[in-house]
Amino acid sequence: MTFFAILVIAIFMANSAVAQDLLVKRTGEQMKVKVLKVTKKRVEFVRHGTELPVYSLPISDIDYIQYPMGDRDTFNKRNEAPASKPAKKESISATTSSEKPERWHGPVPPPKGTNIAVEPIVESKKGEYSIGSIYDKNGVRGVVIMLYDDGNHGLVMSLDEVCLAWCKLHRKKTKKVGANNKTDGMANMQAVERYITEKGLSWSDFPAFEWCRNKGEGWFLPSINELWSAGTMYLGGSRMAGSRRFRKNFNQSIIEAGGTPLSNIMFYHSSTEDAKDEQNSLYSHMNSEQPHIRSGYKADDLFVRAFYKF
Repeated sequence: MTFFAILVIAIFMANSAVAQDLLVKRTGEQMKVKVLKVTKKRVEFVRHGTELPVYSLPISDIDYIQYPMGDRDTFNKRNEAPASKPAKKESISATTSSEKPERWHGPVPPPKGTNIAVEPIVESKKGEYSIGSIYDKNGVRGVVIMLYDDGNHGLVMSLDEVCLAWCKLHRKKTKKVGANNKTDGMANMQAVERYITEKGLSWSDFPAFEWCRNKGEGWFLPSINELWSAGTMYLGGSRMAGSRRFRKNFNQSIIEAGGTPLSNIMFYHSSTEDAKDEQNSLYSHMNSEQPHIRSGYKADDLFVRAFYKF
């Protein structure tokens, strides 16, 4: 083989190694990805340089996808307003919009096979809070995602988030720690604490739990049911037909409080272990795409939100 042929092959392999798809959302945000599947309604992809987790984004949120060889998939052309009649901007502010945000209308049962008991939760009509409002008392600050007992009690989610692993122990050392509660994240936090004490480990071996714990007493990594229910609230109360307007108002409340809006394409860790695989834990997302609940390696870096009961 000639030197020239070897050089051509090397250049081709180098280009292949760095090849990536560019996904551009309608908001202008650009994402370096590897597209796995494009359907009439959604695009499935992984972040560039990774194989998991798999993300899903509705076509309506995408402007175009640019591929390495120069070809492009462009979406939503039929939805663009004519140049002579610019589209009217939709208000997304929870506090300044003339329209009231759509009200949450109750929990929706999880998909079949998840074996998750959904506790009865109703929106308050008497208390001072509503779903999506900001809770700020006794040093605890977050967004309200669940209410019960006529609004006297509920669940608060942190305004910020971070990307961390559930556990950083080597896979050979990753065992079940007893965090098997599907409805009570605090119970799982306590199980992790007992495991750390018994095995002589550190909270730093469980980064997602440590981050929530460092927020102060009472904060915890949510159980899978609490996380799944939070996503349902975020979508306006239905996983089957999520409300885009409610989602925007919910996120606008977080932004105005100085927080980071929830993502409807990223996966979030729960504190609940997979009962069938000691190396896995359960996680969920904040959109209507099924399956709503998945299992993955505890060592995977996923998004994390801390929860607090009041």
